[in-house]
Amino acid sequence: MAGPASGNFFGASLLLAGAVALAGCSGGLAGALRSSGVKGTPDEFLVLPTKPLEMPQNLAALPVPMPGTANLVDYHPGPEAVAGLTGRAGPAGVANGNALVARAGGADPQIRTALAAEDVEYRRTHRGLLLERWFAKDQDALIYKDMTLDAGAEFQRLRARGYQVPSPPPSLVSE
Repeated sequence: MAGPASGNFFGASLLLAGAVALAGCSGGLAGALRSSGVKGTPDEFLVLPTKPLEMPQNLAALPVPMPGTANLVDYHPGPEAVAGLTGRAGPAGVANGNALVARAGGADPQIRTALAAEDVEYRRTHRGLLLERWFAKDQDALIYKDMTLDAGAEFQRLRARGYQVPSPPPSLVSE
């Protein structure tokens, strides 16, 4: 015969089992993925299919596996895009910039210090008007506004001179 104590035990064990089940929903791999920002559906633009596996001509001539190196069947979107657009397998332009650096001459070891001093002087002399400084949301945009390129005006200037320019976003065209 079951007494009142067995009913309390049954209710408490049911409550404990429910709490454990609910705690399991937030933990584990699914909970860790959700808490890290990963949603339930994958981003189809980040999923790349793999290339088909290739059988080498000579199994004895296989390279030694190196941890951390790229897999031969992995896609390399940057170089593959360059090859698709230019028809060449290598990167666009010069593969090695050493010749360009040698032609330009050696770098001044004090260039960062000199540029920092010139920037402090430029900021001191190009602060903007008093009301502009008070109400400007972006102080750097105010200081460097004379150096900022207006993309829409530059597009119109190049197009007026007859250069072929790619189509701009609608926000840049003011016709």
